[in-house]
Amino acid sequence: MSELKHDLESGRLSRRLAGTTAVAVVALVIAVLALLVKSGERGRSDGVAPSAENTLKRAQKTGVMRVGYGGFPPYTILNPNEADPNKRVSGFSVDLVEEIAKLYTPPLKVEWHRFSWETMKHDVEKGEFDFVADPVYQTVPRAMDFELCEPYSYFGIAVAVVKKDETRFKTFDDLDRADIVIALAKGWTSSEFAEKRLTKPKWERISVSEKASTQLDYVSAGRADVALNDVPTVAQYVREHGTAVKALWLENPPSSVAGGFLLAKGQSEYRDFLNVCTRVLKANGTLLQLDRKWKTYGYFDAPARTAGAGLSEK
Repeated sequence: MSELKHDLESGRLSRRLAGTTAVAVVALVIAVLALLVKSGERGRSDGVAPSAENTLKRAQKTGVMRVGYGGFPPYTILNPNEADPNKRVSGFSVDLVEEIAKLYTPPLKVEWHRFSWETMKHDVEKGEFDFVADPVYQTVPRAMDFELCEPYSYFGIAVAVVKKDETRFKTFDDLDRADIVIALAKGWTSSEFAEKRLTKPKWERISVSEKASTQLDYVSAGRADVALNDVPTVAQYVREHGTAVKALWLENPPSSVAGGFLLAKGQSEYRDFLNVCTRVLKANGTLLQLDRKWKTYGYFDAPARTAGAGLSEK
């Protein structure tokens, strides 16, 4: 009898253990699935899907480079009267990209896609195009969000537009006073620099998506004492409005930044490809030729080179 009772109890225990094991297995599966979902969500929130398409391989396979531009004369210049989107844009950066496409074997076709600067990050992360052609200014936060290529030019920032008769400001630090209003373009590199360097002025922050002249017009209209932006933007504006305003520190900007192509985070192979292309076009003189053609407002590397022993020995 005791043996029968023992067997019965053992059977119940076995079934109980079996049931417990099944529940544990199900719970483990659910936990693993939840972890995978969360991992995927983290990848998407960082702007890179877990299985992000390798855009360089896609370009090689299709023979097409999809390139975005926001409009930044003379680097990308929009012609709104041109119906063909691939002929609508011209400029230094456009010629630079077309030269890269032409040098590839076999030559690549370039498809041009226009974007708004306000939505650039979203468009890049969604893969609307492979990379941005404009010389996007490189900052530490952008290095966390994007793949930044080797610079193809450098730019002065935080230069000023003031009225023609303005005499109060000899240096950038002279702007640190409470009795003036400074117009800034929201999110622009010059604005970020000014807000960190100056503490006393009143700020007039303006959303700029298409034309930076919207912000600079605040000086002409008497709504601000000063407007700050980069050298290319200010130089072109003053050239067009020289009877009313002037520029300060164009020849000696308060700061400078590097500018180059920009890609979505994770596209390191494409970044490396573009880096090599930039070095090739620097070395063979293409960048300087394009500068003379488009009369750009940037600065270029001028590396000091030493002749090899076979050249220098007499």
